[in-house]
Amino acid sequence: MLAQVRTIADLEIVKCFTRAPAMVSRSNPYVLALRSAISSAIQGDAMSVGRDGASDAISFLEAGVPAVEFGPVGSGHHGPEEWVSISSLERYRVALGDFVRTLPAHLEQPSAGLRALEGGGHA
Repeated sequence: MLAQVRTIADLEIVKCFTRAPAMVSRSNPYVLALRSAISSAIQGDAMSVGRDGASDAISFLEAGVPAVEFGPVGSGHHGPEEWVSISSLERYRVALGDFVRTLPAHLEQPSAGLRALEGGGHA
């Protein structure tokens, strides 16, 4: 894309912001739980790798919080032609519910090195 932009006459390109790509291990217990939940709600491979664009996921990752980005089917993100498939919203809702319900079991796996906690109240 940058090469195409550079072909525009009388244009100066100033780099003012860069970010490293968001990277999360496919073996992370949260990723495994999300993959399982998504797989039950959709057909085919549930994970997408190498997406373009920027997201808040990198900020969470930099703070040590595992993060991935997924959502309903759509295109034209954040532009005038943005759209979302209404029928995919139901699958998205099911996947989110399955993720929340099954996450504790994924965290209890010995390989996770984590454990689910009851509650969520403040001490």
